[in-house]
Amino acid sequence: MMKMRHVLLAACLLVPATSAFADDLDINCQGGLLADDSCQQAFHGAAKDVAATLNYKIVAPAESTGILGFGIAAIASYTPTQHKDDWNTLTGDDVKQLGMVGAVINKGLPLGFDVGAFYATVPTGDGAAAYGFQLRYAILDGGIAEPALAVEANYTIGTGIDDFDYHSWGVDAMLSKGFAFLTPYIGVGYASAQIDPSDSVKAEYALKDESVDTTRFFVGSRIALGFFELTPEYEHFGKNNVYNLRLGFSF
Repeated sequence: MMKMRHVLLAACLLVPATSAFADDLDINCQGGLLADDSCQQAFHGAAKDVAATLNYKIVAPAESTGILGFGIAAIASYTPTQHKDDWNTLTGDDVKQLGMVGAVINKGLPLGFDVGAFYATVPTGDGAAAYGFQLRYAILDGGIAEPALAVEANYTIGTGIDDFDYHSWGVDAMLSKGFAFLTPYIGVGYASAQIDPSDSVKAEYALKDESVDTTRFFVGSRIALGFFELTPEYEHFGKNNVYNLRLGFSF
């Protein structure tokens, strides 16, 4: 029930009660340039929440789209922060959650390959956004008796964030099996994110670049009614719980 509640929060387009992303990510470290390095420690913790929020959201089973296949959908993602004290030190704000809403598109290619792209903004984020690209290969197409198996690689870039730059890459393996209108799937992967403070932030707070390298696990199920599809997904990124939702059409 708890996980379903968070998926519903994503479905409600991430009500922005305390996730004013652009304000929350304006670095204003409490105490200025701190000799005990607590600013850097806080940036390290907050970077993990940022990476969990902005990493590429697949939100789809492993099945190949097919050479004539095409899909377009809206996506929403909700991430409760795991480093609230670090956010308070880093920004002076009480940051309890982060999230994104946007769109994703997928197109099938020959030989079992698919390509995908997404663009998402952060509600009330004053221009904060992320976009990314994906290449997937279906090792097994799946069928009546066998599951579908795929591997994918992705790359994501953050944009519109004044105080730091963000980019990440990831690789995943996914397994799915269709049953009538349901296609449950499971996946595991690795993600590497780079969060680099701007020159002005480095000068004021002596912050250094941070890297977040972690494994991730995700599980979901596509519910298909004709061309219409609804896909709730739970993702465990490092120590963060992430709740994703996809709503769209595929052909």
